[in-house]
Amino acid sequence: MMYVVATFLFVWIWTPTQVEEVTLEGWELLSDVKVMRVYDDFMESEIEKPEFGEELKERNKTVIELEGFVIPLEQFSDVDYFVLSRFPYQSCFFCGNAGPETVVEIYTTKKWSLQDQKVRVSGTLHLNAKDPLHLYFIMRNCSVEILD
Repeated sequence: MMYVVATFLFVWIWTPTQVEEVTLEGWELLSDVKVMRVYDDFMESEIEKPEFGEELKERNKTVIELEGFVIPLEQFSDVDYFVLSRFPYQSCFFCGNAGPETVVEIYTTKKWSLQDQKVRVSGTLHLNAKDPLHLYFIMRNCSVEILD
């Protein structure tokens, strides 16, 4: 009996927790990117620079839709900018648990009071390979639907 309990505890403790993942065509599209290390004069250091695939380049400046999770950056009252993650906060890119293809800068058409919640966003995709102070993917003129 003790062996069964010990085995159960070991499996329960060492089994990774299930992470809710949103799978839409948009997130799959964003995975068409390779990351290269290059020296940047402005940053005066080596940075990671994206190299976008052909399919992704073809979708630049077109409307896409993503479902994901709002990443809290600061106080969220009346903001028209936030970061959307494919994964919840505890599993997102900023926590070191995902790649840069799983986060998008979102600029909305109206102000929102958002928290760490699940949303659907529709807007124009812009690829960013030049400005190291922004994410690789930026969506502008976005509408937001709260899903929680």
